[in-house]
Amino acid sequence: GAEPQRAPAARWAADAPRREEEARRAEEARRAARRAADALLEAQRAANAFRVYAEDAAAKIDLFIRTRRRFDSARPLECACEIALIEQNLLNGAREIIERHDYGARFAISNSGNSVRVRHLTPFQGDATHRVYGKFECRPCGRKWESASTWRDKWQACQRCETRTYPYDQHPLVQGDHTDATEDNRRPHDMARCERCRELGRICVPGRYYAA
Repeated sequence: GAEPQRAPAARWAADAPRREEEARRAEEARRAARRAADALLEAQRAANAFRVYAEDAAAKIDLFIRTRRRFDSARPLECACEIALIEQNLLNGAREIIERHDYGARFAISNSGNSVRVRHLTPFQGDATHRVYGKFECRPCGRKWESASTWRDKWQACQRCETRTYPYDQHPLVQGDHTDATEDNRRPHDMARCERCRELGRICVPGRYYAA
C-alpha cells in the first residue's frame, strides 16, 4: 500500500525540472512581450513627437519662403527659394522636412533639387468655410495690413495700388483678433477688395469667430 502512494510524489519530484523550465520560458515570454509593448509605445511617442516637430517646421519653412524679399505675394506659386538658404538661415535639416512624403502637397522642389516653391496660394489649407486671421504685404507698393477675414486661397486687394495680394501668414482666430486690424481697430471690412465677399455677393464675416 505505501509504495503506490509514493509513486505520484516521485513522479512529481522527477517532473520538477521540466515545470521549472516551462515557468522560466513563460516568464521570459512575458518579459519579452512587455519589452516589445514598451518599445512600440516609445516608437509611437517618438513618431508623434516628430510629426508635431515636422508640422511646426513645415509652417516655419512656408513662412520663410513667403517673407523673402523677392517673394511676390500676388503670384505666390511662382516664387522659388534656395533650400540652402533655408537651411542656413532657418533650419538645419530643412530638406528632410521638405522632401517628406507628408508635405509633398505643400512644397514643390525644382528639378535640380536646389530650390523649393509653395504649392498653395495661402498658408492656411484647412476647411474652406473657416475664417482665419491673416497678414498681408503688397510688394509693388509696400503697404502692409492685417485682417481677421481671410480665407483659404483667397486674396484681398491693396487699398493703395489695387494689387490682388494673398496673405503670407495666417492663424486661427482667437479672442482679441479684430475684424480688420488697423490703427484704431474699428475700420469695417473692405468688401469690394475681398475675393471671398465678391464670390458670395455679400460680406464674408460670419456671426462667430473660428477658433481652433
